[in-house]
Amino acid sequence: MLSMQYRVALPADYPMDIIERRIADKGHLTDGMPGLAFKAYLYSLKLEDGANAYAPFYLWRTAEGMRDFLSGPGFAALSESFGRPAVRSAVAWFGEWRQEAAEARHAEIECLPLAEGEALETRRAAEAAWGRERLADGNVLAAVVAFDPGTWVLTRVLLLRRPAADDGRRPRYRVGRVSMGG
Repeated sequence: MLSMQYRVALPADYPMDIIERRIADKGHLTDGMPGLAFKAYLYSLKLEDGANAYAPFYLWRTAEGMRDFLSGPGFAALSESFGRPAVRSAVAWFGEWRQEAAEARHAEIECLPLAEGEALETRRAAEAAWGRERLADGNVLAAVVAFDPGTWVLTRVLLLRRPAADDGRRPRYRVGRVSMGG
C-alpha cells in the first residue's frame, strides 16, 4: 500500500464553506475508485488550527490506482482550481481501518524523522503494534503508518470519531468525508 497527501494552503480570509461544499458535491466521485483503500477529505480552519487548508489523505492499495488518479480528470480539476500541489507519497507499513471508517470527523497527522542506522524491520514491527494499539481505542476508526525513503520521515495518521486532546504537537484536521475505494 501507498499513502499520499497534498496540502493546498488557502488565504486567511478564504471562505472555507467553499471547500466544505466542494467536498459535499464532489466527494462521492472517489467512492469505489479502483486501487483506493480510502480517501479522507481533510481540511483545517484558521480559527481552530491556525491556517485554512485543504489537505486530503489517501491510502492506496495499488500504485496503478494512484497513478491513474494523479493523471486523471479529478486531480486535473483540483490543479486547475488551486494550482498543482506538491504530492507527498510514502510506502505504507501499516494501514487498517474499522468498517465504520467513513464516520470519521477528525484526523491527526504526525511526522517523525527516522534515525540513521535505525533497524527498519524492528521499527516497522513497532509501528504496526502502535497502529493496532490505537485501533483498540473506540474513537480511532483508521490508523496508517507510512515512511518516505527519500526523506526518511515516518508519517502516522489517525482518523477519529471525535477530536483527541490537543497536545499542540501535531496537525489536526476536520474530516469532511471518507470515500472507501473499490
